[in-house]
Amino acid sequence: MFWNKKKKLPITQEDKVWVDQDLNWLRVELGEDRFKEIRTVTPTKDFYERTFDGTEKDAEFVLERTKELMNIRGVDIKLDFFSDSPIEMADGTVLTTPAGIDGSWQSAAGTFEQSKDGTKISIETEQLKNPVSLIATISHELAHQILLGENRIEENDEYLTDLTAISYGFGIFIGNSRFNFSSFSTNGGYGWQSSGQGYLPEQIIAYAMAWFSKQRNEKTEYNQFLDKSIKNYFDKSLEWLYENEK
Repeated sequence: MFWNKKKKLPITQEDKVWVDQDLNWLRVELGEDRFKEIRTVTPTKDFYERTFDGTEKDAEFVLERTKELMNIRGVDIKLDFFSDSPIEMADGTVLTTPAGIDGSWQSAAGTFEQSKDGTKISIETEQLKNPVSLIATISHELAHQILLGENRIEENDEYLTDLTAISYGFGIFIGNSRFNFSSFSTNGGYGWQSSGQGYLPEQIIAYAMAWFSKQRNEKTEYNQFLDKSIKNYFDKSLEWLYENEK
């Protein structure tokens, strides 16, 4: 009968294999005690006690607080800012991202850089308008510090970096910032632009969050803070894990 149909996992079996491998590797890297004590960070004053006003001071606060939550100590990380906002040219045309002379461009919510001068995280200024995106960006960049800065991996892996931020409890921010939409206007008109933030699709973010919560025996009332689509994937993933992986 159709009502006895088995629940389906929102990700493919192929994706489940590599995601599980990465999650179990992170569990070992964190250490069992640390792994068990981490809880999902929520967009509440329980974790970020601040009234955000869209200034660079917000980013400075988020950086220090997120370092604390991710147990990053004894590392001086400088904070810098850049802009990828639409630029109105003298003739009224609009560049939706800063472009080079050859027309090429690279847009990012944030960047992580290590050099002889030290460690630097750069934040795109539009992130200051949205605390959830700002926290997602900074948690992702700090995950680079955990992986590359602490010499856990030799080559950058953005998927693993997102999973690392999720493993430290930042799945709500990573998931809810997966897509952002913004408007821009000029004296010649207006428009909308969308930008993808992060590297993992919603289904894998939701599955990873469910996996960590099950392994940690964590209460999942925090799913109320997830956007509708990712909450749906999360609930299905958690249900599947409890039914199929005892």
